[in-house]
Amino acid sequence: MELKANLIRPRPWRIGVDCDNVINNLAESIIDVYNKDYNDNLSVADITTYNMRQFFKKVSQDKFYDYFTDKRVWENIKVLENCVATLKKYHDLGCKIYIVTATAPQNVSSKVAWLQEQLPFLNMYDSLIVIKNKQMLSGDIDILVDDCVDNLVGGYYHKILFDYPWNRLGFESYENNTHMLHQRYRCRNWNDIDKAINIIMKTDMGTEIKLDLKPENIESIESEQKIDFVLSDNKE
Repeated sequence: MELKANLIRPRPWRIGVDCDNVINNLAESIIDVYNKDYNDNLSVADITTYNMRQFFKKVSQDKFYDYFTDKRVWENIKVLENCVATLKKYHDLGCKIYIVTATAPQNVSSKVAWLQEQLPFLNMYDSLIVIKNKQMLSGDIDILVDDCVDNLVGGYYHKILFDYPWNRLGFESYENNTHMLHQRYRCRNWNDIDKAINIIMKTDMGTEIKLDLKPENIESIESEQKIDFVLSDNKE
């Protein structure tokens, strides 16, 4: 693709990306291990709210949270398809990529090691942000990709919601929220995320646009509509 200088910004694009269930398949991996431990048949489709704990009926609360650091979970965890290629693409174009996670402090070291192995083109010392209130990054990132609607609402950045059963209500219940003015998309996979980022980069000229693409119409973004763009050569 030939890049064209049709979008010049005073600084590189800053893209924030959640880790669990956006870069990886953590929920699926936890469910697999839990099912083996308790002979249950839970699936990702059963998790219809962001609080996963209530769906794991056969395990105590303390033991449930142990799954987040269980070696079996992390031995079987996978990077989602096209995630690495997409992030590297924008990194190589000059974008700043930040991994933004609400990971508990005791889990940080193992997650850093895993992320560094999967994303060797990033330096986690510079690229990892551990924060619970992601809206505090307003103004510091331009785009946030997350699977939790609450992390997107109220943030002063473009919003890409990674589609899961637990976020199907989506942005609809926040239609009157005055902070929901940036572009917003619901995407089912990293191919869709790539398309959404392309559109944001083409259309964001300092304006705020309301747009919500749901699963049933995200595919209307045709592959030939890939956007040509170039980042500013200005260094921070």
